[in-house]
Amino acid sequence: MTNSMNAMSIRTIGYIRATGKIGLANLTYTIMMRCTQLKKKVHNVFLRDSYA
Repeated sequence: MTNSMNAMSIRTIGYIRATGKIGLANLTYTIMMRCTQLKKKVHNVFLRDSYA
């Protein structure tokens, strides 16, 4: 994931804030990648259907 997120650096004071920020960044990245996967699947379904 380091390569896909362009080696994002975190600048915070405290371990708890750093882990929270990293966790939110990972969650956001995962949600965005999942949405693009679903969008591609839906788009491919409509391309193959003769009903669309």
